[in-house]
Amino acid sequence: MKPRPPSDELLQRGTREHYDDPAYYDHTYARRRDDVAFYVAAARRLGSPVLELGAGTGRVTIPTALEGHTVTGLELNAAMLRRARASAKEQGVPAERITWRKADIRSFDLGERFPLVIAPFNALLHLYEPDDFAACFRCVRDHLAPGGRFVFDVHVPSLTELRRDPDRVFVGRPVRHPTLGRARYAEQFHYDPVKQVQHITIRFEPEDGSPAVETLLTQRQIFPAELRALLALGGLRMARRLGGFDGEAFGPDAGVQIIEAVAAS
Repeated sequence: MKPRPPSDELLQRGTREHYDDPAYYDHTYARRRDDVAFYVAAARRLGSPVLELGAGTGRVTIPTALEGHTVTGLELNAAMLRRARASAKEQGVPAERITWRKADIRSFDLGERFPLVIAPFNALLHLYEPDDFAACFRCVRDHLAPGGRFVFDVHVPSLTELRRDPDRVFVGRPVRHPTLGRARYAEQFHYDPVKQVQHITIRFEPEDGSPAVETLLTQRQIFPAELRALLALGGLRMARRLGGFDGEAFGPDAGVQIIEAVAAS
């Protein structure tokens, strides 16, 4: 695998590259359905319109709209947005149910308030500095209707994973890539403990002899104890934290933090 480029380049690449191939994204996460059901149920409980941060290819947006809710989906990656629009049309979502917006979740002003704002599947892990979280959460607060809720999930950092040797290549089983065909798969991990940012280099080597392809995924690691402070930076307060999409209580063995936040009084 290639040597690691400078940190600022890592952040730019790692925020973009994992999402530049929407077909691969949809293929990889097609079986991830428990969070979709959870967010659809949240919309059923809290009502619409719903604002989604990091809507991606519409994995959560489209099922929410198909249940009858109106959704505004914010997404910065143009390739993901194109895929989302096409998927919504293919699945027969009425055009008025979803408004797609190309927007940075740190700086948006829609002139509308929502009873429910969501940020599924680690969308917030592409915020790297406290100022990024503060800006995003201020935008969320300003778009919450009175009594509205901000619901999101982020994974719990794995200390075992963060301790991995950055020079070691972890080889996985071959995968069926939707655009590259059958390929050998490998990962390499590098964690910056000062910035609390993990860089994962993913390498595909097509078995037909085509050139190898590497993509970078960069994610901020949010430890449970700091979440309240990050929310407070943007004028939000944690109202509830779960440890699973079936409603499990959050505890030391949880692999995910599911947060329901409200505007701080």
